[in-house]
Order: sequence, then structure tokens, then C-alpha cells
Amino acid sequence: MLARAKYAMVAAVAFLACLACVAQDCSGPALRGSFLQPALGDAWTLKQWGNEFQYMRTAELDQMVIQWTADSKEKTTIYPSGIAGYTQNTERDVVKRALDAADASGAQVYLGLQTNDDWWTNDISDKAWLENEAKVANALADDLWKRYGGHESLTGWYLGFEVDNVESTPAEWANLVAFYRTVGNHLHKLTPGKPIVIAPFFNPTAGFSPSQWQTMWEYVLKRSPIDVLALQDGVGVGHATKKQLPSWFSAVGKAIQNSRPRMQFWADTETFTSDFEPMGIRSIVNDMCAVEPYVSSYLSFSFNHYMSPQQVNPLYYQTYLDYLATGKVDSVRPTTPTDLTSDAPNYQTIHLTWDASTDNVGVVGYNIRRDGRHVASQRNGTTTFRDEQLEPGTTYTYQVSAFDAAGNESALSNATTATTPEPRLYPTDIALGKPYTATMPANPSYPDTGGVELTDGILGSTDFTDPAWQGRATTKIYSFTIDLGAVQAIKEIRSNWLQDEPPAIFLPQSVTCSVSDDNVNFTAVGTVNKPSLGDGTLSWWYTLTNLTGVNGRYVQVQVKPGWNAGWTFIDQIEVRQ
Repeated sequence: MLARAKYAMVAAVAFLACLACVAQDCSGPALRGSFLQPALGDAWTLKQWGNEFQYMRTAELDQMVIQWTADSKEKTTIYPSGIAGYTQNTERDVVKRALDAADASGAQVYLGLQTNDDWWTNDISDKAWLENEAKVANALADDLWKRYGGHESLTGWYLGFEVDNVESTPAEWANLVAFYRTVGNHLHKLTPGKPIVIAPFFNPTAGFSPSQWQTMWEYVLKRSPIDVLALQDGVGVGHATKKQLPSWFSAVGKAIQNSRPRMQFWADTETFTSDFEPMGIRSIVNDMCAVEPYVSSYLSFSFNHYMSPQQVNPLYYQTYLDYLATGKVDSVRPTTPTDLTSDAPNYQTIHLTWDASTDNVGVVGYNIRRDGRHVASQRNGTTTFRDEQLEPGTTYTYQVSAFDAAGNESALSNATTATTPEPRLYPTDIALGKPYTATMPANPSYPDTGGVELTDGILGSTDFTDPAWQGRATTKIYSFTIDLGAVQAIKEIRSNWLQDEPPAIFLPQSVTCSVSDDNVNFTAVGTVNKPSLGDGTLSWWYTLTNLTGVNGRYVQVQVKPGWNAGWTFIDQIEVRQ
């Protein structure tokens, strides 16, 4: 079940792994389109929308895929819809702004239909759920076409349920075919000649092999009115390596040729790293090169989010333009950072400083190594780093390297060592055995057994199947509230989380703790941001400690998951004094 979460996403990938000595694999392939998630478009002004399409045009991109226009679970849309029961959850009409800007620039827009978090647990095995989602998709398409069909830039449709290679049966394939037929036939009748795009993904470590997946897609595509299959390469997210791409793209290409040869086969090239930062341009080019024999075009996830100068360091955009102009990616390494020093201001933190590197194009960041392993990257333009949520009373050794937008990385700096002091101990867990509530239930596959797991004092192993863990597959903020029974002094609040990236279990982006006397009015006492831990499998405490003047009966722990549709797993919350 867990492997079905697409952004069942991240296994360990080599971070910005193109050193200067590694040449690009080929020259010539270029991105043509980009997926856009609605929140980003909602944040843009009209001027920024115009600028974005100009940046895309200069970089030879003329296609944008709006990833979804509605959330059928939350009953929300990104435009003022006429669908009963749905409300708009964006400040602006994102669909209209995208189409207006594309009309003005001569670009093409594909409108995604709905998203729904329940896809990651129901997927193609739940026939009744898919049948209902097909009805929703058709009603949504009718509404969108009625409102926006006059836009010249409205080119086609995107079906956002991303099918994976988790083992499935022919009966489940038939469920998928029924969904594609119901929606596809409706769209083709509603908007003749406008293509329908899907973007499946694969995980080589689980599920069907390439040949088995080929068999599945031959069955599905032969019976489904789909026009374009844009296969996610999975490199950025960590599902796949560049070396694994040919076998998977070849298998899907054969499935198309054997079942529906009129279809177009595109790549959906990922442009981000496993920590959801911009990927080096050489890695992007090499990933496109690896699948060039099989595909006719390249979408991306995402130029708009990870290459546009409106979103990230403009050096990424400039380096990509230089590649388009010359056919080659810059290969000059930055100089080595020097004079790295460290100190430990408290028992959870080590502070690093170093002298800046230089580069022929420009340095975009620094990689931080702790005890020989990459743990973080600094991209804010400074030459300092705070390594937080460390183990107390522990000695750590650090080195730093610089990298540019191409992905060239410098040699390592000098090493520096620092030791965190011993902590002040707070021995009594006053939350032990206390009741609590949650704003979001745990997934039935990884439940909160008996509703006592968070305060029972039993720590889980690092095996996600350990029943001590409870899991949630969501990008939405949720919280737990513990009732201590009476107002008490609180010195420390901490929660234990699991990281296991291959099955897409990620540490939260942040955990915010608040207290209250009445369970109504809460006062925040602090936030713990995701620590720098690298990509290994581990459990980790998010800790707020040495709290002063903090009292309350109720303790709320608010969790902000990652932006991707992965999982967060928790097994314990402690409140100490």
C-alpha cells in the first residue's frame, strides 16, 4: 500500500551529482513544456504571468500544463466554477490568468482536471471510486469548456491520477480502462481534436518489472482513448537513476507501438533534486539524453517551479539558455571554499562559517558534509550554516563544497570539528498515558491502534511496518492536542518522526508547538524546522527544550508535511518537566 503513494517518491539520489569531470551525454534535447501547480500561479501578478511566458518562450518552451483545476476530495476549484458544492480556494482565477497570458504569447495550455489525495490509497483497485471520479471529471470538463472554450491557447486536457507500476491485476487494469474511456470519450466529443495527456511513473525498487509494466500498458492503451503518454523520469524524486531510464522508457515505447501507435510518447523530465531544490542543468540534459531514442518531446516538472528566474536563482535559467545557444553545458568548477570554522552555541546546534568560492558563471550554493555524508545545501547567498536538532554531547566533523547552476562542484574545504554540550535533562514525561485528539485520522494501513500510540511510551524501530508508527499521506497541515489533565509547567516538548525515503516517508517540513489552558486559545511556544539529516532511514526527535514561563493543560503539536504527496510517520509525543 505504501509504495502506491507517488510522491511515494524519494529514494536516495546523488545530490547535484555532476562534477566537472563528467561530460554531458549528448547535445540538442530541449524542454518544450512545464507543469504548473496552481498555488504558484495564484501568487503571480498579471505582470508576472506575462513575464513567465516570455521566459518560457526565450527558453523554447511553449506548453504549460495546469496540474489540476479542482480537488474532488476537498470540493475546491482554482477558478469560479459553477459546479454545485464546490468553492474556489484561490484568490484569483488561475485558469483565466493562464489562458489570457498564453493567448498573448502564442503558447499552449493543457488543463488538468481534478486531483484527490484518496487516489494514493484507492488507485485503480477501487472501481466504484474511479467511476465516481470519472463523473466528476466530466462535469468539471463541461464547466471549464463552457467558461474558457473561446481561448485559442486551450490546447488539451491532462488527467492527473498518476498510475504507477505497483503490481496489479487485469481486473484492476479494466477499472483504469473504464475510467479512461468514460472521461476520454467525453472529452473527445466535447472538444474534438484536443489531445488528452497522462503522466504515469515507475519505481524500479518495487512492483512490476519493465516487461510486466509493458504488458499492462499494452492492455490499457489498446482499449483507452488517450493521446499522449508523458512518462515521469523519476530521477529528481529519486525513484530512478539515469542508468535505469532506458529500460523503462523502452518498455513503455514498445507498449505504445504494439497497442496504440498513433499516440505520442513524451518524457516528463524532473528538474529538482531529492530535497526539492533546482537540479543542476547538466543532470537535466543528461536525463533527457538518456530517453532521447524513445520520446518525441519533453515536458518538465517543472521549469516554472525550479528553473524560472521568477522562482529560483537566475543563474539556472542563464545556464540553460547558454546550453540552448551552444549545445554544451558549462563545465568549470567553482573554487574551493576556505577557512571553514565551527562552534556549538547550544547542545542541539553547530554554527559554520567559511570564505566564499568564485565561479566563471556564478556560485549558487554550498553543499554541507557532516561526518563524511552530505546533509544539506545552503542556497541563500550566505557563507554560514546552522546545523540544528543535533544529538547532545556529540562530536561532529564538517566540510563544505561549492556548486554552480550547471551542477559543477568544487573540491572539499578544510575539515572542522565541534562538539555539542551535554543537555539539561527533564526527566518526567507528563504526557505519558494522557489522552489526545487528532485533526486528521491516521491512514487505515498504518493506524493509531487504540488511539494511544502517541503517549504510550513505546518507541518504534526504523521499520515503517512496526505497529508503533502511524502514518498519514497528505500535504495538508494537521495537528494533535494532548490533555495533560491540569495546567502544568512545561520545559520540553518533543515528537518522534520517521524518515524512509524509498517508500516516500519524509520528515515534516516543520512542527509547531502551542499551549492552552482552555483548549480554545492557544499560544505558540516554538517551531522546529526539518533538520539536516541526509537521506538515510532513521527516526528523529523534533525537540523544543529549555522552555521558560510556559504553562498549560493542553499541548498542541501542529505538523506541516512536505509539499509532495508523501507520508509522515509519527510514534510518540512527549511533554517533559
